[in-house]
Amino acid sequence: MTETPSDAVDSLTSWLIVALGLVILVLDWGFIFTFTVYSEALADAFGLSGLRVSSVFSITTATFYVAGGLIGVVIARLPLRPVVATAGGVFAVAVGLLQVTDSYLGLVASFALVGIAGGSMFVIVVSLVPQWFDEYEGRAMGVTMIGNGLGILVLPPVWIRLLSRTDVRGALAVVGGAMALVIFAASLVYRRPPGGRAGTSPVDRSWLRGNLTDPRFLGALAGFSFLWSWYFVLSVDAVGVLTANGIARSVAVTAFGIIGGVSVVARVASGEFGDRVGMRATLVAGVGLAALAMAALPWTGTRPATYALLILFGVGLGTVAPLFSPIIIERFGPANATAIVGLFILGQAATSFTTPVALNVLYDLSGGYAVPLVAVAGLTLLGGAMFYRGTAPADGVDAGA
Repeated sequence: MTETPSDAVDSLTSWLIVALGLVILVLDWGFIFTFTVYSEALADAFGLSGLRVSSVFSITTATFYVAGGLIGVVIARLPLRPVVATAGGVFAVAVGLLQVTDSYLGLVASFALVGIAGGSMFVIVVSLVPQWFDEYEGRAMGVTMIGNGLGILVLPPVWIRLLSRTDVRGALAVVGGAMALVIFAASLVYRRPPGGRAGTSPVDRSWLRGNLTDPRFLGALAGFSFLWSWYFVLSVDAVGVLTANGIARSVAVTAFGIIGGVSVVARVASGEFGDRVGMRATLVAGVGLAALAMAALPWTGTRPATYALLILFGVGLGTVAPLFSPIIIERFGPANATAIVGLFILGQAATSFTTPVALNVLYDLSGGYAVPLVAVAGLTLLGGAMFYRGTAPADGVDAGA
């Protein structure tokens, strides 16, 4: 029996795609963005200096965002099943290489492959899920993006338990092998919905030129890059900021876990709000909470106040993460959703590189965190406003409203 577009969306297949996406994101984020948990064991196993260990993580995140974004554009018109299967194969090769290499270059090559495969799957998941939903789009993205929060919440104790039972190569084989198997399973299911919910516009120079000369698109792209400023600052130096304010290191090192845990609940709630009151308004409210917390962070000197701000960051993350892709796909990418998400991820990559550098420059010039963190808060708010304006629908009806 042929599946029609109306039968396909909001269907059991749609929710199976969500379930697989959730698990992929748990393992994706848990492998890459909890690097700090197993970095010491990695350094011991490969005899690496602190600088070389840090460079492995930097290269992994660079390939995650840049390669993932570019691949999102390249695969826009390709069948998804072989692409997903290839990503699973790349992940399997990376895990295998980690078992046999003894060199720094081999380690870098392995984690670069992890970044490429992980970034590709992230772009595929966040661009595919909205295409399979109509009535429950916000809810579906909220559930899917729980994976990111669970990844940084659940995987650290998993790493610790694995490292207590085996060496770092064995631990990487278990988590990486699980990731490869889930991706292979997804390759049996993942496809674009029938009936051409995506259009037929080719991804070529004309398509790129049309988007990159559209002031609204450029404004939304720049805004999306800026509104993540707070997140990358915390990713790089949350412990340093909090300990500088007199917070015990034992509390500071749990900051990202707390943010991730809160964001798990917020992701589902934001999806429900987005379906009811509008996704753009809900996202901008989350950006505002994150900016408020960032502006208050320099003056946080007590544990209760710190926890309150971490909760605000978690709500902000849980609001922005699940809603950005449905918004940009609705506004710019019904014809080429994967390519549109890929372009926006490339913008996010630029912020991930430049924001930490700017933070350090402002810190050195001002002699403290107050000026740079307030500046980051302002940049975050500016990004939210630009994204809101740039994604305004032509018919004046908000996505999800």
